[in-house]
Parts: sequence; C-alpha cells; structure tokens
Amino acid sequence: MKKNLDVEKRFGAKLAYVRKSKKLSQMRLAEMVNMNFNYIGQIERGEANVTIKTMHLIADALDTELKELFDFSF
Repeated sequence: MKKNLDVEKRFGAKLAYVRKSKKLSQMRLAEMVNMNFNYIGQIERGEANVTIKTMHLIADALDTELKELFDFSF
C-alpha cells in the first residue's frame, strides 16, 4: 500500500526521465504544452496533483504513450 502513496513523486520522476531522454528542457516542454515551466518542475518534483488531461497533453508532447509515464520500473 505504501507503494501508491508517493505516486505523484514517482510519476514526476518518470516524467523527468523521459523528458531528459528526449533532450528537452523543462522550458521547452512547457512551451510545447502551453504551460508555465514552473508547473512542469512542480509536476516533476511530485508537488502538483496533475489532471488526466494534463498528463495526456504532456505524453503527446513527449511522443509517448501515457501508460509509459506510469511504468515506474526504470
């Protein structure tokens, strides 16, 4: 059960991993999804409770499946 308590942090860490693997800055990703780069940072640090719509926009911008951002075995 503890495993699911930090889902925001795990999602954020995976997002940062995928973003960096695509050689994108937080600023560039934010521009691609029309969001503030500070918000991208909050998501990556697990400080933001992200909507499914926002997750989908980010996944599309990263050209990845949304489910990949929930694969925490990286």
